[in-house]
Amino acid sequence: MEKIKYQVFLSSTYMDLSKERKQVLDVLLMADCIPAGMESFVATDDEQFNVIKKVIDLCDYYILILGKRYGSINKQTGISYTEMEYNYAMDKGIPVLVFSLDDSVQLEDEKIETDDILKGKLAEFKIKAMQNRLASVWHDSSELLGKVAISIMQAKNEIERPGWSRGATINNEDLLKQILSLKNENEALKKQIATVTNLEKEPDLNQSFYKKKISLHFTERIYIFTGSTTIKEETMEVTLSELFKFLSLRITGIKTITSFIDEISSFKPGYDVLEQDALKARNWLEQINLIESYVDKDGIEKVRMTEFGINMMNKLNNE
Repeated sequence: MEKIKYQVFLSSTYMDLSKERKQVLDVLLMADCIPAGMESFVATDDEQFNVIKKVIDLCDYYILILGKRYGSINKQTGISYTEMEYNYAMDKGIPVLVFSLDDSVQLEDEKIETDDILKGKLAEFKIKAMQNRLASVWHDSSELLGKVAISIMQAKNEIERPGWSRGATINNEDLLKQILSLKNENEALKKQIATVTNLEKEPDLNQSFYKKKISLHFTERIYIFTGSTTIKEETMEVTLSELFKFLSLRITGIKTITSFIDEISSFKPGYDVLEQDALKARNWLEQINLIESYVDKDGIEKVRMTEFGINMMNKLNNE
């Protein structure tokens, strides 16, 4: 049986969480993973951060541990290198597992952010990070280690990633079958899109746009996270035309896929949309040629409106 190992990037502020980082690295090794913790290599400039990005590119999963410090700031972006790592992993589509220290836990002064501006940045970062499906709160190191062990096993079972295996174990026949299957799926999808988006043959977008309804699941945006925190959930059913009318004015220009999801979240103020639902909406809007996705030179997925989408935006917002 082929043995696959998964590489996991571990991100956190360093000095205040050095003990927890070492323990989590040990857990990952016991879980048969390849840790990529970048120990003793903390980004202090853009050149070093580019090295870290290359390491993240090679990882299957990304673990973020949040304490009560925000971390060193990149002067150009105004955000911490830890948050920049997180944003990069999200934009690359790498599954993210988040573990946030309970806000009620008391720590030594040196492990707590004292600057009011940085406190605000940390609070905003935590809100954003805790939107992830695989996010949880921890009170002490033993609870953290248990949750990391469970979450990484859950992620490996639920979220398929390429992983690493010895070259000698690759089954060329299986690989060829997978390539052929993907090719057939790609051809079928192209035909489906061509059928839907051929406006000369099908100028009536009534069924595929004005009447097509999709479900969006939202979770309440919480600012304080403790073990007893409860988060409200709501489901909304909207037509693609309603969603696009709202969304189009907010996605002019070029957006990362993360920003695109954030804009869909703003459809219901105070809540965050389930990422999977946002991506389904993206796929539908792509199928009817309103938006298009592409990957830039840095491997970041971007979204922009097509010419047809811009025309439709103007039409909807002038009605």
